[in-house]
Amino acid sequence: MVMATRWKKYSKRNTYYFRYRRRLILEMYRKYSQRYKDYLRYQLRKTLHLGTRNDFISFRIPSYGRFPNLKVLNLKLHLTLPNSVFLKRLFRSCPLLEDLYMDITCVDNFDQTFRFCIPTLILLQLKLNADEFDSCRHKEFIINTPNLESLSITDPSLSCFRIHDIVLPSLIQANLSIGKSSYVHDFQVSKDEASRVMEALKGVRNAIDLTLPFGTTSALSYCFDDGDDFPIFPCLLDLQLGIDYCFGWKLLPYFLENSPVLRCISLYRESETKYTTAIAEGKHKEADDTYGWKPPKQVPECLMDRLKNIEVRNLWRRKAECEVVKYLLENGKALEKMRISFEEDGISDEIDEDTIENFPRASESMILKISD
Repeated sequence: MVMATRWKKYSKRNTYYFRYRRRLILEMYRKYSQRYKDYLRYQLRKTLHLGTRNDFISFRIPSYGRFPNLKVLNLKLHLTLPNSVFLKRLFRSCPLLEDLYMDITCVDNFDQTFRFCIPTLILLQLKLNADEFDSCRHKEFIINTPNLESLSITDPSLSCFRIHDIVLPSLIQANLSIGKSSYVHDFQVSKDEASRVMEALKGVRNAIDLTLPFGTTSALSYCFDDGDDFPIFPCLLDLQLGIDYCFGWKLLPYFLENSPVLRCISLYRESETKYTTAIAEGKHKEADDTYGWKPPKQVPECLMDRLKNIEVRNLWRRKAECEVVKYLLENGKALEKMRISFEEDGISDEIDEDTIENFPRASESMILKISD
């Protein structure tokens, strides 16, 4: 009887204890659930997509929060001071992050340096949107990702990108679409601003595959003068180079001279219609007969030993382009294939397929394909 009474009292006391403990846990959960619920919900994910509401991110991360499994992060946001603070905390909480996609809309009142310091990052795709030309041109981005394999930057407004050295031979692919050719041609850009693109190009000099569209090459041509230091590309195998209508072929000789192991090159000419329209509107003076082409003083090493495939697209059928094609055919001893296409709505008719077919070739086994 005594034992039964003691057990009953203990059982009752134990019940009170567990009820109190449960109530305490529930109260703590209600109090802090707003703070932790997003973290508990996403911490086990490997892929995360975040957007903004009213231009600000409402997603919360505890000060000690971590995303130990997160490898892919997709962000779309306005670049504001609160969002910048949030992103720094988010990046620190992702110890295994490998792929980062960012679609950013620039805000005029944000003038701070933004840093990407993520040692585990393998892919970085950065797109900047600006309603006006001035929206992003004073922004600075520092990219310190030593193990990066793929880098893509799209920014028409010529922001400053400082890319730290990437460990060899890590960087496989780089696409720099920085600037807009119309901004350069209409003299909205100073040489100092255009030189930012050259600094970004030096940061990817160890790339294996490099893509530079019209806007990028126009800014590079504008800021670069003969005698300036041009970066050397020791690992570059594949080059896609936009040939803008203002500066033309100016950069091509330098890329040939400074890419000793270049294997494939694709040259895409900007539309002749844009060129003639700009002249008619008085925005651009008529180019000289060479269109910026100056043959290298010595035949580049890549032409003699390495370069196997050349693609030239959207030619204007002008004599100046004839000289470029002729030089490549006469000196490309390792060439295996060359493809040439003309602009469909081209205005000029100074050269045709027969003219190119009759050029001397350094490689007898080379296959030449010409199409309209």
